[in-house]
Amino acid sequence: MFLYYNIVTKRRVGYDNAREMALVTGASSGIGEQFARQLAKQGSHLVLVARSESKLESLTSELRKMYGIKTEVISMDLSKEGTPSELYQKCRLLKVDIEMLINNAGFATHGLFEQVSGERQHEEVMLNVAAVVDMTHLFLPGMLRRSSGAVVINVASTAGFQPLPYMAVYGATKAFILSLLNRYGLKTATEASNSSHFVPVRRTPVSLMS
Repeated sequence: MFLYYNIVTKRRVGYDNAREMALVTGASSGIGEQFARQLAKQGSHLVLVARSESKLESLTSELRKMYGIKTEVISMDLSKEGTPSELYQKCRLLKVDIEMLINNAGFATHGLFEQVSGERQHEEVMLNVAAVVDMTHLFLPGMLRRSSGAVVINVASTAGFQPLPYMAVYGATKAFILSLLNRYGLKTATEASNSSHFVPVRRTPVSLMS
């Protein structure tokens, strides 16, 4: 079960998201892929980010043929130090203005804390927490300056609501995301036109509301 929590800021009334540029991390499979498919169906152009370039290329080829959208593929491991900044600079070089940011990339480790690889747990924190903070901090100012609006969607989890046996680090990373969004939402309340969250309890396709 996952929790999606959006912050919608400066979105003008009656805004049509068709032909906006959306960036989706972890887009090669699962929830990220479904976000990409639903956004493409609505007419959004896409910047898709994941480690697997071949999967991204296959997906973008399909979406371009089906919906006639523009797509950019960036193969990158966001668990590595400095990669969010590198991704931001690549978007600037591509001259794309991101209007929707979906921080979906993440993973979980499982097992006794002291027995799980410390290196792997560090990568988990870097991807699930640091990359989300860095990506939002890098992209949001430009999104807010543009009159069309800004949407940031960070993928958390029900694991963030309570202690989770054998997944202590994962639960902690998602608790961080929930706390970050709640605090940020309060700070930007005067700018926000609306905000929403939803918790699907079954594995069903993601449906985005415009």
